Amino acid sequence: MSPSKSPEGWNPPRELDCPLPRRVRLTASGIAVYVFTALLLVGGIMGAAAAARQGRHKQAEARQMRAEGRETEGVVTGMSRTGEDNDVFGVEYRFTVDGRAYGGSGSVENGHWHGLGVGMPIAIRYLPSAPAHNYPSADPPGTTGDWLGCFFCGVLAVIGALLPLVVRRQRHLLEGGRPALAVVRSVQKSQTENGPQYTAHYEFPLPGGGFWLGRSSSGAKYIPEGSAICILYDPDDPTHNAPYPLSLVKPAAD
Repeated sequence: MSPSKSPEGWNPPRELDCPLPRRVRLTASGIAVYVFTALLLVGGIMGAAAAARQGRHKQAEARQMRAEGRETEGVVTGMSRTGEDNDVFGVEYRFTVDGRAYGGSGSVENGHWHGLGVGMPIAIRYLPSAPAHNYPSADPPGTTGDWLGCFFCGVLAVIGALLPLVVRRQRHLLEGGRPALAVVRSVQKSQTENGPQYTAHYEFPLPGGGFWLGRSSSGAKYIPEGSAICILYDPDDPTHNAPYPLSLVKPAAD
């Protein structure tokens, strides 16, 4: 069947006035979404696997340090505070094992840091077989950061898996959506780092009578109030609507 004309005699764009379902293909932006999706999925999965391996490795190191590590006394050689709020407290130190000097650094708790100073003694735990593996005894390193990295890589993979749904939604709308003439009733402006962005609020008629409201971000493009625009809407669910042309899909050429 062919989409019906507007009661006012308005004709939709020729490529929309055709039997349903319409043939659809991806735009350059749609193709970019799938490429970006692939990159997110591969990067997220590989990153998560690498973070998990690193986490397991550090956990194994921590177990070895607990089982085989030894204590010695070092000397604080430097102190620092980093982080956005200067809430990460670090120390640098030197210590000697079998007549050989080693250095190290690590994060310590706030209370421990304020009790230290350059030249003061500090308890160090080290691995006898590899003294370069060491840390302040009172503040052993954790592995939370490694698993947190794994979590964020997993989030990237999930986002990558969800992105194609946006394309699928536009494809469904273009394949079977009904065109209509909408009127922009208001335009909302918001200021961003990239300049002003606009959201158009519009209404369009339904075949059974009455009107339906919709809205869409037009980015940096300003659409004056009162403008007439072509939109597509799902006749079974008018809440699914968008201005035409769509960004990710377009009618396939005959």
